[in-house]
Amino acid sequence: MSYDTDNIKKPGLFTAIAIGVGCIVGSGWLFASYNAARLVGPMSFVSWIMGALLALTLALLLAETASMFTDRGFFARILTFSHKNNDYGFLIAVANLFGLILVIPSEASATIQYLSHVYPLLMTGKDLSLTGELWVCLLVLLYGAINFWGMRLLSQCNNVITLFKIIVPISTGFLLIIYAGWDGHFSLSNFTLGGFYTATGVQETATGMMGPAVSAVVQAGIFYSFYGFAMIAIFGTELDKPQKTIPLALISCVFLCLGVYLLLQFAFIGAMPANLIAGGWSHIGLFTSPLAQLLGLIGVNLGVVTVLYIDSAVSPSGTGAIYMASSARMITGMSQDGQLPSFFNKISERFNLSRRSLTAVFAISIFIVFFAKNWQNIMIIVTVFQLLACVAIPVALVKLRKSEPDRARPFKMPGGTVLSYMIFLVLAYLTIQAHEKANVFSLIAMVGLFVIYAVSKYKGEVG
Repeated sequence: MSYDTDNIKKPGLFTAIAIGVGCIVGSGWLFASYNAARLVGPMSFVSWIMGALLALTLALLLAETASMFTDRGFFARILTFSHKNNDYGFLIAVANLFGLILVIPSEASATIQYLSHVYPLLMTGKDLSLTGELWVCLLVLLYGAINFWGMRLLSQCNNVITLFKIIVPISTGFLLIIYAGWDGHFSLSNFTLGGFYTATGVQETATGMMGPAVSAVVQAGIFYSFYGFAMIAIFGTELDKPQKTIPLALISCVFLCLGVYLLLQFAFIGAMPANLIAGGWSHIGLFTSPLAQLLGLIGVNLGVVTVLYIDSAVSPSGTGAIYMASSARMITGMSQDGQLPSFFNKISERFNLSRRSLTAVFAISIFIVFFAKNWQNIMIIVTVFQLLACVAIPVALVKLRKSEPDRARPFKMPGGTVLSYMIFLVLAYLTIQAHEKANVFSLIAMVGLFVIYAVSKYKGEVG
């Protein structure tokens, strides 16, 4: 059954940008600058720019197709719409769904892992303890509660959280630069490539430098940090004037977040004490709370560091709440396409949301919590699913331009066809850069679910 939502006041451009920023600025800003510095040192700036260009190109390509189909859960259903085939759509929907749902316990785990520097009982070595896992479950429960009363409460909470999430990272970056510079700890020599060569062992050539920089886009969590741009398109009909709102919001949030990430990377590298990187960036040691620990190392007062710890709970939690909302909408969309039982297509008329889908996401997230032992491991697996999901963007755009050339396109990406071919190859290459275990896990999960889907759908047609 469909419902008339015309009389519901829909969120506008600011909320759409807040959704994108809210998803992008999650746990990534807490860990990615540290991971990138350990992997490639000052070459991490190149990695961030690569990640931003990839995200922006994907965002603009997605904007063209998303403005054509303002349907619920569009990104999960993109190949279903472009190829008019539920089987094609199911593969991408599964990649999307796994990518989104896994982010939920990942963001909650990031909060607990960050706070473990203050409360050591939350971690056992590099992994969460049982106590830590139970706290992660409570955070996931909070994400579900925020979503239970629909888009309006989510958008109101997220708008406030997003302002906090932007202010604190920017303030942290400037604090590191100003405080370290005031005491003479901010060193421009940290930006030389000597540490990069020591850390990676590569030859001092352009090819030698670029290889690790590209790998860092996946392994350091840079693509993971930018991936939230796609979430804007998922809300489709729930946004005001989606044909204009979606493209503007996609572009705005990518540029805004790139500025924040570059500031943090610059601050982290410049403020790092010289004695910790004497043997190269790969030897700076294990930081469970990188930015907060660095602030402590350079002597910033406890009050400022405490604010950062508070944001370590706020930033990932805002992202986790939005991803839970997105996951629920994807399950509903897949149900509408016949890829999941119609049980999940019961939408609350008052809240314009399927609470059954939301409950399913919550249950799966709780199940995953006990397998997500630390943020870094789950982040790599999530990134693989995200890359696989993004493959659908260039494929759908090329297909729609050939099959429906005359259909109205409120936004059309210049050179979209050529860019689609190029981006497809880039995504394939980046997937290879992920750890082998993550790729194997993703393959098994997708093939296994597709076999179940195919058997249940076509069992009556075989024989």
